Amino acid sequence: MDEILLQFDDVLHVARARVGDRSLSHEEYLLLQSVNGLADAVSAGPESIWTELALEEAVEWRELRAAAGAAKASLERSWSQDFDNSPKSLDG
Repeated sequence: MDEILLQFDDVLHVARARVGDRSLSHEEYLLLQSVNGLADAVSAGPESIWTELALEEAVEWRELRAAAGAAKASLERSWSQDFDNSPKSLDG
């Protein structure tokens, strides 16, 4: 799990760059940033947060999973709308 949290930090760096080139909206970036804040809180937590029981029952993990799921769903909707509204190619 620690590796996943570290990889998410990399995603946030890419997201910042995508905001700069306008391929990601500021609102989408803020959504990812809020998930990152919860991930940081989990990472900074006590060692006991990494036990199997804590992964299943700790409030911090539940909040992180819920926020990540909501962000994923929101981004999927947004990106699906962007795709639906993109100009059609001559082939399609």
